[in-house]
Amino acid sequence: VLDMPPRPATVTAGPQSMAPFDPVTFTVESTSFVRSVISVGSQENVEYQQPRNYHLAFSAVVLCGMLNNFSYCVISGASQDIARQFHAEDQTTILTSVMNVSALAATVISTRILVRFRFYTRIRLVLCMGAVSYTGVALATTMTDKVGFWIAAALSCLSGMAQIFGEVTNLSFLKSFPPQLVGGWGAGTGLAGIFGSLGYIFLRVPLGLSTSWVFALCVPLCLIYWAAFHYLHREATSGLEGRRLARALGGIPPPPPQAAPAVYGNDPRELLNPEDSGSLPATLPNIQAAIRASGSIMFNLVAVYCLEYTIWPGLADRETLCAGKVWYTTMWMSYNVGVTLSRFSVSVFRIKRVWLLTLFQLCNVIGWFIEVYTGAIRHAFPDSHGYYIMAVWMVLVGLCGGATYGNCMYLFNTQAGIPEGLRELGVNLGFLMSNIGITAATASFSLLDATIMEKSLLYPEGCPPGI
Repeated sequence: VLDMPPRPATVTAGPQSMAPFDPVTFTVESTSFVRSVISVGSQENVEYQQPRNYHLAFSAVVLCGMLNNFSYCVISGASQDIARQFHAEDQTTILTSVMNVSALAATVISTRILVRFRFYTRIRLVLCMGAVSYTGVALATTMTDKVGFWIAAALSCLSGMAQIFGEVTNLSFLKSFPPQLVGGWGAGTGLAGIFGSLGYIFLRVPLGLSTSWVFALCVPLCLIYWAAFHYLHREATSGLEGRRLARALGGIPPPPPQAAPAVYGNDPRELLNPEDSGSLPATLPNIQAAIRASGSIMFNLVAVYCLEYTIWPGLADRETLCAGKVWYTTMWMSYNVGVTLSRFSVSVFRIKRVWLLTLFQLCNVIGWFIEVYTGAIRHAFPDSHGYYIMAVWMVLVGLCGGATYGNCMYLFNTQAGIPEGLRELGVNLGFLMSNIGITAATASFSLLDATIMEKSLLYPEGCPPGI
């Protein structure tokens, strides 16, 4: 039985309120263990801004999460198809790799530069970058020579940067609301993979549209993203002033002259104390303090991201080399089904020992390596039926990754012991380290796919009939 957390009003808890939570109890014998793993409820001495319509706000958060990650997910799902279009099958992971490299650069830029700007300003930048990315990939895929592939890869970099800018901004922005809304963001990012994959398959196969048209039709989604964030921003700042308003607006304004008052004029939106906004700059002492306060959260976030991107796109691409063109995108969609379910779960219950999820993901990686080399599942059934089992397995991979992500984001925003001014910096550092791991995992397959995981080694007799 799950003890559902009540829909929060303005919440103020004691400073050491980590411990007493209602547990999720599966059996009487396992109660003590489950208590040590899963927690339910809010955790921090923070006064939250309660939206006037909680369900509408939750839906808007889901929409922002989905549309923020949509371009990344559509490009990821289409990457094998785009590579085949330009006869670059062994370079499928290039598109994902360049997005992750650019995401790594984006975390540095976000930590050092964008953190100083208001949340709304950052989202405007994200929307412009997303629109340019969709348009650019649409134009690149109309080309017939391989130059188009590399132009698409370059525009994918813009998509990767926009996704990180938007994710860090939204997660920091949401700290003004009750923490249960973080689950809506996590669910939305998972839905991006599901609807991105389904939409791409539907438009490409039943409707027969070109890849170029698919990306062109995505451009208007940026307007919907803006509308959803605008609504949330209005809800977050409504009726606030002083310290709480500065926290909801975000950014680090420049310090005033010593003789100047704490605010400019009478407008509380001009508060200048960086700590009031909840965002401290990425100086070396602040970075060290953030790692001390949230290092264990960062480690699990990095480990799981690295492991799951070893499976997707690297091992998934090798597993589906001889499959129909929809199976690679189907694996991406299946992964995101798991991600959506597990990220949404943080709105209901939280897992404290996230290292258990990391351990299980490691087991998944080992199993996928064995399957890619042996083909035990894909060769065991005729007519590609083995891929249905692999798709279910990919759901489990997504469950592990999404659960770790959702719980780590929740802990970044609520865990006791993390100074308020270091929370956004902790999120930025977590994404920075994660993108190093992701980049290493995806980039390694550019080498592995051309050497020990080359198609002729995995399929020495060619693609078997019937799969």
